[in-house]
Amino acid sequence: MVKILIADSENLEIEALKLIIQRKFKEVKVIATANCSDELIEKVEYINPDIIFIDMLIYGLNSFDVIRYIKKTYVNKKIVIMSIYDDFYFVRKALKLKVDDYLLKPIKVENVVEILNEFINIDKDYSINNELKFVLNYIEKNLKGNIMLQDIASCMNVSTSYLSKSFKNKMGTNFNKYVTKRKIEEAKYILKSTDISISDLTFNIGYNEPNYFCKVFKKVEGMTPLEYRELYKNK
Repeated sequence: MVKILIADSENLEIEALKLIIQRKFKEVKVIATANCSDELIEKVEYINPDIIFIDMLIYGLNSFDVIRYIKKTYVNKKIVIMSIYDDFYFVRKALKLKVDDYLLKPIKVENVVEILNEFINIDKDYSINNELKFVLNYIEKNLKGNIMLQDIASCMNVSTSYLSKSFKNKMGTNFNKYVTKRKIEEAKYILKSTDISISDLTFNIGYNEPNYFCKVFKKVEGMTPLEYRELYKNK
């Protein structure tokens, strides 16, 4: 859920923007509003929104000073300035403060939709990349063990089916095939660099039965582990 805070001195403006967001986005929720700069700063601190819409003429402190403070203190917040001024001076000043977007009043539905779609897609990409990184790191750290998708899903607090689909979409292969591939790659490295027995190798890469490991290895490489070792030694 993407959390939004709207800061505007005019309640009618707040309600209009809130209505647009509620009608167009199920995964976005306006969790708070503010009518002055002090209230805005307080709610940013305690409610922790993802996106903040700020009217440039909000009561209290200068809106640019407020934005400067929020950007410095809460670096990951996305800020959208709202203004009646279609003026390059204000746009340039907002850009210097690294404001994420500029919304001209009166607010148009299509402009709000465009801005939020862009933000949500960026957040989704970031989230998916972090998820994938976690899964790949988990696999690398647990190659010697029995790696189960449901265990990783439980660690990430997501469903097994969701994680399975997400992994396949990003990696182009399913989870079990990828884990098998990594285990066999590790086995090949060990076979080439050590004289470890096949039995010990089996347990070192998380398999319980040498016969089963040899069967999996042959299916992937087209030869047994011992044949692979001999082939490498003869090169």
